[in-house]
Amino acid sequence: MPRPESPSLASRAVGAGAWTVGSRLTAKLIDLAMLLCLARFLGPAEFGLVAMAMAAVFIIEALFDLPMAAALIRVPELTADMLHTAFTLSLLRGLLVALLLIGAAWPLAAFNDEPRLVSLLAVLALAPAMRGLVSPRMVEFARAFNFRPDAVTELSGKAVAFVVSVSIAATTRSYWAIAAATVCAPLVATLMSYVMAPLRPRLTLARWHYFSSLIGWNFVSQLCAALNWQIDRLLLPRFTTAPAFGQYAMGKQVSEIPMQALLQPLSRPAMPALASAGAARASRYLQFSHAISLVMAPVLGLLLLWPEVMVRVALGPAWHEAAQWLRWISAVALLSLPTVLMGALAMTLDRTRWVAVRTLIELLVRAPLVWLGAAQFGIPGAIAGSAVATLAGMVSTLFIVRRLIAVSLAAQLMTLLRPLLATLPAGALLWLTKPVVMAAPGLVGLLAWSVFIGLLYLLLFALSAWVAWHLAGRPAGLEQHVFDKVRARFARTRAEARTRPPGRAMGTHAK
Repeated sequence: MPRPESPSLASRAVGAGAWTVGSRLTAKLIDLAMLLCLARFLGPAEFGLVAMAMAAVFIIEALFDLPMAAALIRVPELTADMLHTAFTLSLLRGLLVALLLIGAAWPLAAFNDEPRLVSLLAVLALAPAMRGLVSPRMVEFARAFNFRPDAVTELSGKAVAFVVSVSIAATTRSYWAIAAATVCAPLVATLMSYVMAPLRPRLTLARWHYFSSLIGWNFVSQLCAALNWQIDRLLLPRFTTAPAFGQYAMGKQVSEIPMQALLQPLSRPAMPALASAGAARASRYLQFSHAISLVMAPVLGLLLLWPEVMVRVALGPAWHEAAQWLRWISAVALLSLPTVLMGALAMTLDRTRWVAVRTLIELLVRAPLVWLGAAQFGIPGAIAGSAVATLAGMVSTLFIVRRLIAVSLAAQLMTLLRPLLATLPAGALLWLTKPVVMAAPGLVGLLAWSVFIGLLYLLLFALSAWVAWHLAGRPAGLEQHVFDKVRARFARTRAEARTRPPGRAMGTHAK
């Protein structure tokens, strides 16, 4: 019997992307549910306090981030020494990050005039230490486009963190509930990783040279990326009150949920797919970029046009000020969509210095503009500075990608065109119906109208995207993949209906 043909690389990558999106979306729904519960028990001041501490955690942790998965994915064959070296480097990195966070606790507390940051950072330092102990054998699943074990470990950690944090918040009304969730999730995920990918680690640096080329430039790029991401959270507490900063931090946290739930899992299958694409790398890059824009455009459009509805439904009236910040942060995020895959592309080509160049350019623009904007105009000034910096990062990314794989600037920007055009009629529906939804009596009425109009919005976007795809000549990409899957499903259903016995089809059985 001939061996069945294996699925194409593109199909495997799209399938893996669908699985990772589903699992990450589930994880973020757990995060969202936890956020909604905590928002009912805690106020803006508590969230603002934790946001101050988490800014330092994100920056220091990203400063020493080691792209172990990227390094292990690109090697032709995994060996035991590579896995043990990866574990040793991750362990050392986690310990170093924890020590630096403990050391930075006192200066940060003095800078923000907030003594509670000392003990809070000491506890939060446990999270990166736990993440440094994850089994490196988990990368074997990623090399095979199997992201189910990653989903199991992540969802296990999220579920435990939800139960623990909500229980603490309900009983104490303390910001320690947020800290508990931050520590519990990586602890449980790390333990589960050894259940899914057993490994008896051994401390060694025998295969250091496999990781050294990535680590050098990665240090610069991760530092700049972390500062780009967190510099507003570092500076704004100096120029705003704790409740106002808490409103802004909540708005930004809500805006980051779809970015983390959709962008990160969509990007993960892109790296192995680009690494093995060969001569088709340029076309594969454009297809993945378009797919990301197609998924993200309606989500960001919802946050941009309906922030008041989203905040009122999810967080309650106490957080109404967060809606305006959610709108403008989401608008800035739209500018970053064409830049998402540049990092994965550069790593597969072993040209990580270009990631450092891009993030450095963005940081050099962002740091002074956010500082000046925050000092002169508060939160609106900081958002305006971030918008200019994001635009600068997008332009530099377009030129870098053209240098790496000879894709024109116009071709890169065109990956965003059809998704944006499809968003226009769907966005008009949101804009016209917002007064009706906001006037709904009570939370139940508001929720019912929001779900109904939201489903119509997504349906209208899908229809508009399908029309735009047909008008463009039905090019290969995510639309073609979905169309083929739906057509194959209908064909199987019709074939089964034709071959089904008449008595069975009528729900009767011959005596």
